[in-house]
Amino acid sequence: MKTPGIIDGLILAFVISLGAGAANLVLGGFIGYGTLFNLVLLAAALTYLLYLFKRSSARVGRVVMLAAWATLSLACWFFEVHLFEQVLLQAGFIWLVRALYFHGTLFAAALDFGLVSAGLAAGAWAMVNTGSLAAALWSFFLIQSLFGWIPDLSRKQRGESYRGQSDYSAFQSAHRVALDAVRKLTQP
Repeated sequence: MKTPGIIDGLILAFVISLGAGAANLVLGGFIGYGTLFNLVLLAAALTYLLYLFKRSSARVGRVVMLAAWATLSLACWFFEVHLFEQVLLQAGFIWLVRALYFHGTLFAAALDFGLVSAGLAAGAWAMVNTGSLAAALWSFFLIQSLFGWIPDLSRKQRGESYRGQSDYSAFQSAHRVALDAVRKLTQP
């Protein structure tokens, strides 16, 4: 699969914030603000997670991660976790999925954690200054669109180790094993 790019992230941020604005406009008079915020937060997180799974080349564990996200989200809903804590949990889950599916080193995962933290700060700033949920989600996901630029250092390290002396020593080891096997077969 193609790794996520900044243009894809910008389009996704626009779609999510547009959906949040539309939901606020349509459902704002019927549903309380806290419940509406909850629903929009869950829809935005699910949309972003599905985007990440679509862009990931790893096929293992997707169902487990979606089930874990659904369990976490339902537990927050039923136990009436505060909205601030739900935002932190959803952002942490987004970071966890990106760390597991896109980053091969601890350094890259730490950079991604910093990116999620900066996105949370931008979203909080937009929410405080505008009072708009759509602006807060736009700010958060706008920052998240940069995660495709985090360098994947593990690919470079793996490539260097394969081209080095390990190929030669692996061949020598296999050659010795084959010679020993031929000697055992030919001895009476």
